[in-house]
Amino acid sequence: YPPASPLKPFVGLAALEAGSTSWNYKVRDPGWFQLDNDERFYRDWKREGHGVVDLEMAVVESCDTYFYDLAFEMGIDKISDYMSEFGFGDYTGIDLYEESDANMPSRGWKRARFNQPWYIGDTIAVGIGQGYWTTTPIQLVHATNALVNYGARFVPQILQGYREADGTMQPEPLKFLRPIDIVNRDNWDVIQDAMYQVVNGEVGGARFAFANTPYISAGKTGTAQLFSVAQGEEYEAEKVDERLRDNAMYIGYAPYDKPEITVAVVLENAGGGSKNAAPMARLMMDAYFKLYQPELFADGQ
Repeated sequence: YPPASPLKPFVGLAALEAGSTSWNYKVRDPGWFQLDNDERFYRDWKREGHGVVDLEMAVVESCDTYFYDLAFEMGIDKISDYMSEFGFGDYTGIDLYEESDANMPSRGWKRARFNQPWYIGDTIAVGIGQGYWTTTPIQLVHATNALVNYGARFVPQILQGYREADGTMQPEPLKFLRPIDIVNRDNWDVIQDAMYQVVNGEVGGARFAFANTPYISAGKTGTAQLFSVAQGEEYEAEKVDERLRDNAMYIGYAPYDKPEITVAVVLENAGGGSKNAAPMARLMMDAYFKLYQPELFADGQ
């Protein structure tokens, strides 16, 4: 699936760690981004734009224009290399043996796949998790775990353990992967704080879906386009074949201060992530905490 906006925290972190931006760097968003000497407008989802935006606001309000600019400043090489560290474009190794490695695009991949050079416009689309970039739900969870664990990575697994002949249980040990190097831990903290604001802030996209939870979570909503809308045209779901309508996306984790559960939701052709995928994630987290921490719901929630 195109990962769309759930990848914005990762792109933001990559830019911070690479020194391509700072937490206070601001972009004026009129509702579009344009390259020099290029007639094409790369549209923001909010037609009138978000005004002056810094990185936190860009994550919280999912400002496309900010990430178009960020991707242009970084370039595909830095983006692709850093996202590969989180496992995008590779198998996680989960013990299902049927997973896809999806695609983390790069110059070399495009040359091998299409025998074409990489264009700046390709990079702009990748900056918001679109274009040639695809992921699997397990990759999204795997990457989010690495983010909240400050670069620590392990192979996800279904098997918890096995029973010996005498009845004793032997747990399946975790298999750790090479951790992601950290340039500045503060960069990781501010990105996690932005994901907190997505759920708990006054303008966060998931604030309604997670209103009044007895636990505190963080996350990122997204809406993935499945085809390119022509220049000057608008996307109207009711006029589009259902199989081409936007996917609703969400990644999240809880509790925010000491995560126990990570959730990735992809709802095919369901529309906006805030209204569709985030409520589904909330139901999944509620079910988890009702099972393992029922005292949180003592008031009958």
